[in-house]
Amino acid sequence: MATMLSCLVSGIGQVEVVACPVPSPGPGEVLVRTTLAGICGSDTHAAAGHHPLLPPPYFPGHEACGVVETLGQGAALAADGARLEPGQRVILKPNLVCGTCVNCLADRSNACQTLQWIGCDPSGAHPGAMAEFFLAPAGNLFVTPGGVSDEAAALVECLATPVHAARRAGDLNGAAALVIGAGTIGLFAVIAARLAGAGRIVVSDLDAAKRERALAHGADAAVDANDPGVVEAARSALGGPADVVFECVAGRGSVAQAIGVLRRAGNLMVVGVPAGETPVPLALVQDWEIRLQGCANYTPADFAAAIQIAAAGGLPAAAIVSQVFPLAQVAAAFAAASQNASGKVMVRP
Repeated sequence: MATMLSCLVSGIGQVEVVACPVPSPGPGEVLVRTTLAGICGSDTHAAAGHHPLLPPPYFPGHEACGVVETLGQGAALAADGARLEPGQRVILKPNLVCGTCVNCLADRSNACQTLQWIGCDPSGAHPGAMAEFFLAPAGNLFVTPGGVSDEAAALVECLATPVHAARRAGDLNGAAALVIGAGTIGLFAVIAARLAGAGRIVVSDLDAAKRERALAHGADAAVDANDPGVVEAARSALGGPADVVFECVAGRGSVAQAIGVLRRAGNLMVVGVPAGETPVPLALVQDWEIRLQGCANYTPADFAAAIQIAAAGGLPAAAIVSQVFPLAQVAAAFAAASQNASGKVMVRP
């Protein structure tokens, strides 16, 4: 049996490369040769034992692009309706949905009642793409448009989540928006909010380099999250309270900061994954009638919109991808991604 190399987060603080059998595509499945796989904040949190829903061991890799290797029986069409064939470049949409539950039928498949994930699955049923090959249903692959680099293609999954959050925020035309956290997701929240019509966008972050990058890619102003007066600084930079806050950190103090910046009846969009229990000032949520909205992953329409943004040149991959490691050095890649760096770390099998 042919074997391949794959990344395994085998335990807390343990990231290694292991040999696994090359999987064979079943009916409706596609075997994809991985080109690039990104390391998500969820991966570093899980490897450190801080992710509330993803305990090791698991095979990571949900931000990925690759090339079609082999088609299983009946795996003819990609999610976008394009005919799949060997050699075709594709992007992985990793969330697996049933298509029949109440949320799937209401076009909210991101909240599928039996949602599963390729690359975020401690059961081992859906190994990720941080390997030489991965399996995916044909309907979870989108054809990569010509002119979209591999780096941009591997970032589409990251972009799709803020695209979804901006859509869930409602009408953003002319809105004053605060983005808390200027990492990859925060930067993409700036881009998605701007494309959705936001009028003035301010970011906050601890890292000066991230703040500068956000300013270079669409933010109108940036404030230092270390500043004890960050709430007042954000309101001042916005010219008043925020209509919407995209909370991309979900830290112990950032939710309270977000509510402090919001106007009454404002929208707080929780995009970041909290590492633990997070205090929420419910008295203000109730009294100010604040909408507290969780934002989890994306629908196929959000994913397709993210691909369109990439195809139009709106995804600044060169400014985001900071390091690319070979698969053999995946432990070093995870260590680099765990630092408070300004860029996205990727792995190339």
